[in-house]
Amino acid sequence: MPRLVAFRDVDSVAGTFADIEVVSVPKDGYTTDELIECAAGADALFVHSENEYGPVVFDALPDLRVVGKPGSGIDNIDVPAATERGIAVTHTPGMNADSVGEFAVGMLVSLLRKLGESEAHLRAGGWRSPEWWGRELRGETVGLLGLGASGTATAKRLRPFGPDLVAHDPYVDEAHAGEIGVELLDLNDLFDRCSVLSIHVRLTDETRGMVGADELARLGTDGVLLNTARAAVVERNALHDALQAGDLAGAAVDVFHDEPPRPDDPVFSFENVLATPHLAGAGRHTRVEMLETTADSVARILANDPVTKRLVANPETL
Repeated sequence: MPRLVAFRDVDSVAGTFADIEVVSVPKDGYTTDELIECAAGADALFVHSENEYGPVVFDALPDLRVVGKPGSGIDNIDVPAATERGIAVTHTPGMNADSVGEFAVGMLVSLLRKLGESEAHLRAGGWRSPEWWGRELRGETVGLLGLGASGTATAKRLRPFGPDLVAHDPYVDEAHAGEIGVELLDLNDLFDRCSVLSIHVRLTDETRGMVGADELARLGTDGVLLNTARAAVVERNALHDALQAGDLAGAAVDVFHDEPPRPDDPVFSFENVLATPHLAGAGRHTRVEMLETTADSVARILANDPVTKRLVANPETL
């Protein structure tokens, strides 16, 4: 019977793993040595985002055949190293796009209309005043950095609010952008044109640190940053420095360089920051769908059954 080590709760998909020995490990951050100890003897791993899986881990697990991770972001898994060792990496690309799009629009409206700040003001005994008049999306220019599944889902949900929509994505053609009412721009023009920047790219060598101090400054003092993708797309200190200098009007962040973030993370010191704990893709329906799909892919690979190739980051290992 193959052995699966699950670093996340898989009780809801126990039926899919009926013919697999499942060892559950508490969801937590582990050192490499701790990961190896927990995963000893594994034929499969079922993982989340809070640990790194690379050559040292893979070499310590000679029976490992597949790593499954619900979601589209697999930047904590060294896919080339897994491929070299014949280990399949399964994920659910694009499956959480609607959840992310809905959440991103909700965050943006909340930030621009100062919902969090005005609620705190009300609870403290305050009432209406021009100080709490927020900005409407109508008349804003929203720039989408990335127009893949989540960027597209966000654009579609933003359009009824009436902003101008622009985007940068070298992998998307004009026809797709035109269908959803988005103007494609080069990267420099994007930062110069938009008053709101929403990030929707995966974390790669190409996108890491793509948004720095200069890019944030070009949004202008009325500029707003929204990040539901990966924190490292923005240079580590750039957002804090821009807020501290008054170069940005605010930010909404669902992702952090260190997850979970420290309670004294500098971003928490700003009233004009709306922060949430990496929830954008975590709608109930979406989470169940991603979990079930990943479990099915892992079980199929262990049984040498056919699996949908788009759900495998390195299908050459099949």
